[in-house]
Amino acid sequence: MDYAHHLTISPILHYTLVTIAIIAHNVFVTAGVPAAGDHPRPPTTNDPHLRPPFEVSNLINHISKPADISNLRMAALNEPYTGDVHGVRGADYACYREARRAGLRGTFRAFLSSRVQNVDSIVRQADRKLPVSNLRGEVLFNSWADMYNGDGAPFPHPPRIYSFNGKNVLTDLSWPNKAVWHGALLNGERALDTSCDAWHSASQDKVGLAGSLKGPRLLEQMSYSCDKRLILLCIEATTELFVQRKRRDIDSIRYSNDEMLDEEEYANFLDASIN
Repeated sequence: MDYAHHLTISPILHYTLVTIAIIAHNVFVTAGVPAAGDHPRPPTTNDPHLRPPFEVSNLINHISKPADISNLRMAALNEPYTGDVHGVRGADYACYREARRAGLRGTFRAFLSSRVQNVDSIVRQADRKLPVSNLRGEVLFNSWADMYNGDGAPFPHPPRIYSFNGKNVLTDLSWPNKAVWHGALLNGERALDTSCDAWHSASQDKVGLAGSLKGPRLLEQMSYSCDKRLILLCIEATTELFVQRKRRDIDSIRYSNDEMLDEEEYANFLDASIN
């Protein structure tokens, strides 16, 4: 007897087999395995889980780097100045004020010689072996001391010096004259009678020494009349770590992260920190 013709499947068993087949098909599709008769999907070229490689150029380039205690930062004031900057003390305060507004907490001083100071002496003695960098951490000079060996602080490469508001002073049109006031000799000592009357004069009859950023050295001996508007640089006179320690030691001077000092208070703080 041929039992195949008499074999029947109960409705419940039939329903169960159909359900299992549907579930198996869905599992294969979800797993990416093509079912019988299906064509495999071509591989995708964009994986949403992959990230593009990191590029430095993706960073916001006008934001300065955090303070590096192994560098002294050099920056420019946000606009050019004549030879009248209200003296060295007024220029120091301008450096401090613009640095604070830019979110920097270092002790910045004007890069100037005058009748009362040599430019090589404005950095704390213990920090003069440190490299000098711009606000982005790029080294400009191997050390502060190396700048004053009598060669006039030659540039090891074309300088990229940024203002406190992030502009490259060598390329930005805000500074039509690409020269830097300094009033110093090649070795960093003060040059008498060539500092715009101790940086109090904007007269065309007075002169001050300056160096071109397009030239071979920072301390070039170029005379400009004091009515010319040139770049005014600021230098971090001591590392920020030292300043933080010094603040805790000087109870008589009001210096907090949230409160701006006036010009006299900042001058007193400089004297206590550097000397």
